[in-house]
Amino acid sequence: MALVVSTLRIVVAPRSRAVVVRTLAAQLGPTRVQPGCLRCDLLQDLEQPAALTWREEWATQAALDRRLRAEDYRAVLAAIDLSCEPPGIRFDTVTRCDGGPRAAVPSIIPPEETRHGPR
Repeated sequence: MALVVSTLRIVVAPRSRAVVVRTLAAQLGPTRVQPGCLRCDLLQDLEQPAALTWREEWATQAALDRRLRAEDYRAVLAAIDLSCEPPGIRFDTVTRCDGGPRAAVPSIIPPEETRHGPR
């Protein structure tokens, strides 16, 4: 079975940043508990602080497809609309993973504000 990774990178203007971060942070918990969701993260680029990355890992393509059609995914689409540059959107299918444990990637929001149960 293949793992499916959805990655969205947007660049937000300072005036829109707080709204985008709040909007996406509010989606972390609900997304993480969806059937088939393996991981969901909101990340900040340290070299370009205006850039945010929204990354989701799904157990199957069908689970990702359900997510993309879900009503609450509109919040993610609204964040894309606030990007001041064309967004970067990728969908990758991973059929094989080798190597050690995943590196911990810090979230832009402190964990105590974003955790809604185990990932």
